[in-house]
Amino acid sequence: MRRTHLLLSTAAAFLLPATAHAEYEDILSRINLPDGFEISVFAEVPGARTLLHDPTTGVVFVSSRSDMIHAVVDKDGDGVADTVTQIGSGLNVPNGIGLKDGKLFIALNDQVVSWQIPQDYDGTGQLSDLQTVAGGFNTSPHHGWRYSAFGPDGKFYVALGAPCNICELEDNTGKIVRLADDGSSWDVIADGTRNSVGFDWHPTSGQLWFTDNGADRMGDDIPPDELNRVTRAGQHFGYPYEGGQGIPLTGYEDTKPPVETTPAALDFQAHSANLGIDFYEGDMLPAEYRNDAIVAQHGSWNRSTPVGYQLMRIRFDAQGNPTGKEVFADGWLASDETVYGRPVDIEELPDGSLLVSDDSEGLIYRITYSGS
Repeated sequence: MRRTHLLLSTAAAFLLPATAHAEYEDILSRINLPDGFEISVFAEVPGARTLLHDPTTGVVFVSSRSDMIHAVVDKDGDGVADTVTQIGSGLNVPNGIGLKDGKLFIALNDQVVSWQIPQDYDGTGQLSDLQTVAGGFNTSPHHGWRYSAFGPDGKFYVALGAPCNICELEDNTGKIVRLADDGSSWDVIADGTRNSVGFDWHPTSGQLWFTDNGADRMGDDIPPDELNRVTRAGQHFGYPYEGGQGIPLTGYEDTKPPVETTPAALDFQAHSANLGIDFYEGDMLPAEYRNDAIVAQHGSWNRSTPVGYQLMRIRFDAQGNPTGKEVFADGWLASDETVYGRPVDIEELPDGSLLVSDDSEGLIYRITYSGS
């Protein structure tokens, strides 16, 4: 059984105009979650994309696909942001962000830059004196928004999308690359990827898992979107020759891939646009969720019948293998095909609650569990 839970703060510090509360209540009341779960609005952030909680300062950094980065702070810990500050603008598609040793790393369309976070940072100071870490990215705007994160090895991983729907790749396209934090070296971790906008490392196996968006204009149902597992550096995941688990892509129907390819570990509905992924490691959710993954489906843009616009739960066994998938939260897509939101990324807070960004509505939701 699934039911909807609604929490909506009316605190003035929420920084939302009073006239907007009814609109958000309408959205939240549509969201379906498993029994015992609740959803509320944590903050309003224009174009909210990648979420990154800084455990040192408590600030949640929020990227965008425009030119802005915001800092969000919940000072009193009540689950509602007290301040939302635009700390950077004029940036070249700052979708990818990461944290290491007191620095904020930003993967832009054309390069990676870093910013030294001031001591005792309260989320209001502006980005300044950005330092170039690495360059040489393909600057095509097509799939040119980077996803990035620091891995367990202390290196910065950046997804470089293919600059097209289906085309041959270059040295700096269609890959996930790994950079030293000083930019001194980089290598290819995953090749043959079309457009990955989310990855995370399994808590027990340490393996990298990433989502990848399948090709367009091949019909409503092929190729599927993918969830992929990296078991060795440099694996090739099929693009542009094939998608999913061996489906030939347009123009390559009679072409044998010139390299050994790795099929998807798990297929998603074609065009559901799977983006952010987070392996759950907290204590708030029921114990059965630990080491499972939550994936944000941004939703289709060109399918005859829309799909996605929801959160999926991927179940994993004790050995770190996926055993199945199921809807965790939906309702952003109504039965009449009206869209009420588009989930992008998931970030776990220290208390075990989950933040979910929505770039369509400019919101960050907070999902909690209080028992059935």
